[in-house]
Amino acid sequence: MNNVKIRLATATEADYHGITKIYKPDDEGPWKEYEGCKAWISKRLERGFYIQVAEIDGKIIAHGEWIISDEPDRKFLYLGMLEVNEDYRGKGVGRLMIADGIAHAKKNNCSQAVTSPDMDNRADIFYRKCGFIDGRKYYTSKILTEPYKDYKHEGINLDKVPFSAIKEKKYIFGKGQFCSRHMWEVYNEKPSNDTDRLSPAILLPDGTYIQLGYWKIDEGCSILVWSNSTDYNNIIKSALSFGYSLGLRHLDFDYLEDEEVFLDGFEEYDKTQEDGFEQIYYLREE
Repeated sequence: MNNVKIRLATATEADYHGITKIYKPDDEGPWKEYEGCKAWISKRLERGFYIQVAEIDGKIIAHGEWIISDEPDRKFLYLGMLEVNEDYRGKGVGRLMIADGIAHAKKNNCSQAVTSPDMDNRADIFYRKCGFIDGRKYYTSKILTEPYKDYKHEGINLDKVPFSAIKEKKYIFGKGQFCSRHMWEVYNEKPSNDTDRLSPAILLPDGTYIQLGYWKIDEGCSILVWSNSTDYNNIIKSALSFGYSLGLRHLDFDYLEDEEVFLDGFEEYDKTQEDGFEQIYYLREE
């Protein structure tokens, strides 16, 4: 499609209105209505996300969001969103956006590009065709907090997890997005209209950061952990005790398949193999 132009979106009214028209009313996420789209995209542009807009004859037909995650074991570009208007799918638009993203990764000395496809719409097949290789599956395990009500966690309460944790600490739990930087941004640099999401955090004596993310009406929540400690027993018990102190009934631990050993000895009352999995595009050998 020679008349498709990919450019780095700027925070303009025209971009926000155009992006909302890509999405259907029943799509998930804030991009389908103007105020939500404006709040999230303007915040992410401010925070250094690489946001693509694909146009054809001046009409916005696709939207992509990437972010560089510089973690202790690798520096990679993560693709958190790629949506093409259904009237323009199968015409090479997505491939052009992937190629542009890979070029951005190379420019920034990333070793990989990573994403987690939605298999419900056969996106996994699309990413394989673009050169991505299937990686690890991921799981969610729910653990009740009540058994740990008397466990005395020694945590200092924090307003937010410091940005330095991304590069300095291993990202252990919270793998729903497979990317330390992306999830840190969601919980620690929320746009002004994201008022119902709570994200309390604590710092343990061993330097572990534990953050919980949940909505005000929820009985449970997601947990994110950044740590270089291997004392997973204390980390998990401290998190469950912290959750209980906040009135949460259970915590949801998202982890990749080779990290299941971290939960050894804990009773999981509900375990789910999620549809998503890690897909990796290798830019160079590590």
